[in-house]
Amino acid sequence: MDDIEMLHAVRPQPDPPSHAACTAARAALLERAGSPSPTARRRTPWRRARWILIPAVAAAIAAALVIVPGRVGDSRPPVMSARDVLLVAADTAERTPEGAGTYWHITITNEAAETEEYWYRRDGHFWIKGKGLKGEGKLSEWPMKPQPFGVGPLRMTFEELRSLPADDKALYTRLWSAVPGSGVRPSGGPITSAEQDGLAMEALISLISEAPVSPQVRAAAYQALAARPGVVDLGETDGGRRLQVPVALGKGTMVVDPDTGRIRETSVWAPLTGGMAYDLDGMRTIRAEWTDQLPSG
Repeated sequence: MDDIEMLHAVRPQPDPPSHAACTAARAALLERAGSPSPTARRRTPWRRARWILIPAVAAAIAAALVIVPGRVGDSRPPVMSARDVLLVAADTAERTPEGAGTYWHITITNEAAETEEYWYRRDGHFWIKGKGLKGEGKLSEWPMKPQPFGVGPLRMTFEELRSLPADDKALYTRLWSAVPGSGVRPSGGPITSAEQDGLAMEALISLISEAPVSPQVRAAAYQALAARPGVVDLGETDGGRRLQVPVALGKGTMVVDPDTGRIRETSVWAPLTGGMAYDLDGMRTIRAEWTDQLPSG
């Protein structure tokens, strides 16, 4: 029995629906969303669908989404589970072009509109700019030698990031297995099983929100997150769906936008300078994209 089989044996998890099932579900959802009734209130496509299933596709659709039939006269949208939201986001992420550029640019903004910015180059050099960071708002290269990328508790080079598996089970196993060697000990003693799971969850969140991975790996991270126990849907909010996720030091909150395949806000994130950051009283907005430009200073 190899490491992956041993991990699955002690941590059973449901198989995610196939790519074909997710694709069929999304296509049916968008088709239905494109034909609203004249009096229907405008909503984003993933929030307003109701389903009329035909036998030939019922099994595939049911594998990807939980269907809540509406009552006559009930104008409320069907309730989606956390798993549903993450799987639709995975399908969107896989279909979204990655873009190109010299620098991977990350912008992290808190509720007071204070911004931290990071520019990461493929060779491991990176620059920072923001109040409270080195340079106090001026662009600074930090440190003055190549550094790996922060992925939750883990540190990876650009090449390692690009070689991560695009299969959700293999990806989670790779992250989970790497946690003990990271040196991170949330409780100060030997790492517990719960802490190891929580740190692997933080690595998944980082891959979804910050890391310059391929669309296929980002989709696999969403699928792996959907398969983990303890992810709870907290309902609709501005910009997407609010989810609660178990992390090493308790519970984190993030807002997932299935329409863009991105995390809009999160209470836990990995600064590029290392470590994990938690905002217990608020949320941070994260944007990440390729660019060819560094700011002037």
